[in-house]
Amino acid sequence: SNGYHAEVVRVPKNLVASIPEEVNDEEAAFTVLGAIALQGIRLANPTVGETFVVIGLGLIGLLTVQILKANGCRVLAVDFDSTKCDLAMQFGAEVVDLSKEQDPINFANAYSRGQGVDAVIITASSNSNDIVHQAATMCRKRGRIILVGVVGLDLKRTDFYEKELTFQVSCSYGPGRYDEEYENKGKDYPLGFVRWTEQRNFEAVLDLMASGSIDVKPLITHQFKIHDAVTAYEKLDDPSCLGIL
Repeated sequence: SNGYHAEVVRVPKNLVASIPEEVNDEEAAFTVLGAIALQGIRLANPTVGETFVVIGLGLIGLLTVQILKANGCRVLAVDFDSTKCDLAMQFGAEVVDLSKEQDPINFANAYSRGQGVDAVIITASSNSNDIVHQAATMCRKRGRIILVGVVGLDLKRTDFYEKELTFQVSCSYGPGRYDEEYENKGKDYPLGFVRWTEQRNFEAVLDLMASGSIDVKPLITHQFKIHDAVTAYEKLDDPSCLGIL
């Protein structure tokens, strides 16, 4: 759960999800991150056979790759880190390794058979405005761009105008986030009107883990005892790290 850090934790009921027997505690720790990836995908409305680009292969990007593959999508993954590109390939994606000076726009054009990709999900962290420009260039007419990460947003009108592109920013892990009534007072949204809330996204991610559609084991790069927490936090500056438990 997305609970508070304390010796005794009291979590509101809408932020709790039951862990299936097939999912261990280490895997379940990825539930919230998986829900962030899932919410970005839901906003893109993927359909079977569509071509997606995922830009940025940190934890959320690699989870996004796996969930898109589970949706029956073709996925092109982009990053500067060769190790993360190798993981994306392991999960079934084609990759663009920017460290090898590969051109993502050319790759996307070839991967989409010259038609332009259906959607781009940006899970990168960067100050550059080029990422959204590249995403727009990759897209087909009326393609979709979903921003899950944090990038420069000095947008060029012509990028979006000529193709009538859709651009949307994803808010964390689903409907209910930042709603005091939902998160803290336990007032749920009716399922018939809001199918996927925070909690229901948590449950969906856990079900995907239980079925094997999401595999987080390769994403765990370091594990520490609680008494070594200071060392664990120092590892956050290490670009080779992914999941730190």
